[in-house]
Amino acid sequence: MFEYKYFHFVVISKFYERAVAYHHASLNPDDVSLQWRSLNERARVPGSLYSIHMLKTAGSVFKAVQERDPYFDNFEVFEDLDEFLDTVYHLAQQANAI
Repeated sequence: MFEYKYFHFVVISKFYERAVAYHHASLNPDDVSLQWRSLNERARVPGSLYSIHMLKTAGSVFKAVQERDPYFDNFEVFEDLDEFLDTVYHLAQQANAI
């Protein structure tokens, strides 16, 4: 049996055919909470354009999230929050969502 010890913070956003995700994993749940606060402080689009997911897996990589839930299979994954936020901002602009 797997030991689910990694906490994952996954933020997703979809615009037409493009689905993007920010991923952060840690053994410490407080670290995940810090990422959530950081997202709220730095986001440049409305929160309604994001979907936030938290889950635990046996591994720290995004592949572990995908293995746990195939819903995440077709996302372009970002490990850098600023890069993800910039991408979402530009996609939202192109989609006239902001």
